[in-house]
Amino acid sequence: MSYELERLLVNVLFMLLPLFIFQMFWLDKDRVNSNLKTPGFAIMLSISLIICMSFPIEFFPGFHFDLRHVLLIIGALYGGYYFSSWLFITVFAYRFFLGGDGIYVNFFVISSICLCVPLLSNLYSKLKLYQKVLITIIIAEIAAVLVILLSYLVLQTPFEIQPISIKYFIVQGLSMGLVVYLVETMKYNAQMRKELIKAEKMSILTQISASISHEVKNPITITQGFVEALEDEDSKERRKEYVGYILEELQRAQNIIYEFLALTKPEFDSMTSINISKELSYSVNLMKPFAKSHKVKIEVDNIDDQCMILGDRQKIRQCFINLIKNSIEAMENGGELWIKANKNSNRISIDIIDNGVGMTPNEVSKLGTPYFTTKEEGTGLGMMIVFNIIKTMKGEIKVESEKGKGTKFMITFPLAS
Repeated sequence: MSYELERLLVNVLFMLLPLFIFQMFWLDKDRVNSNLKTPGFAIMLSISLIICMSFPIEFFPGFHFDLRHVLLIIGALYGGYYFSSWLFITVFAYRFFLGGDGIYVNFFVISSICLCVPLLSNLYSKLKLYQKVLITIIIAEIAAVLVILLSYLVLQTPFEIQPISIKYFIVQGLSMGLVVYLVETMKYNAQMRKELIKAEKMSILTQISASISHEVKNPITITQGFVEALEDEDSKERRKEYVGYILEELQRAQNIIYEFLALTKPEFDSMTSINISKELSYSVNLMKPFAKSHKVKIEVDNIDDQCMILGDRQKIRQCFINLIKNSIEAMENGGELWIKANKNSNRISIDIIDNGVGMTPNEVSKLGTPYFTTKEEGTGLGMMIVFNIIKTMKGEIKVESEKGKGTKFMITFPLAS
């Protein structure tokens, strides 16, 4: 491989590397859309330009060939005059610093690119990929021919096609097509990621809305039936019984709405130091009457009362109560519930283990997803709230279960420093 071709290929490498860096640290972030007209992209192009100009091939003494025009065309087409102005200043200032007679040729060519190419920006954005590749290759080759011809003109030497000119012409065209293809692929991937996130959010919203509508509709329908029955009922005892049912169903509807609202606001109002031992004891004592009515015995291992985590006290109680309640309800014929906690370096792990009905691997994988429940009268929102609380407090939850044998919830939280 000749020295000139090797230098041009090095230019291609330096041209592509910042594009991949931009892809990794900018476009791959969820907050960014597929629009490349950003300061980050302008900075990456500027860095690429300076590096490419630092490794040129010398056509004549003082006349440097590199692939700067490829990056100038990209900036002009994707960023318009805003990018062109910035890149023109960068290129001309650095070329002036490098010196040489070729500075005049450079000034004319980059001025032409920065003034004329942005005029095509709006039309370019509407073209198909192959059309974009084709038109940019044509522009790049025109720039290459201009550089070669003007170099001969300034030097006032007879025109002669040299191997170095052919290599420069071919590499500039191919690299132009490659860069456009990669940039368009980056844009497409960023746009698809944005669409997927949007579609996922809409899917979750649709599922939750459907579940809320279904669950709230049931108690309202039942309430409506009892209200209608009240009109025809003369017995005071019956009327009192109906009112009790009405209040119970209204309370159920209110609870469903409260759970939904808890999902829409995962952030905590205040983060304080929480003693895990005290909160587990509080939750267990609160659930003991419920456990007794279901013939379930709760066993709690000795828990280090010095373990502190950061979070919301009410939310962590809600989390423990929901998990304990679910475990108790899973033991239809009674059983035992074990609660253990272990401190490991800078984390605490809490295990809640029951010997209830258990779940299949498929059911385990769906836990915490919109409207999934293993209970006939459940909404699935309780487990969604549990998963959201744990995630918001920077914790993790894992579930092991076997049908007919029981379930083990393993929760870990980082300890407060």
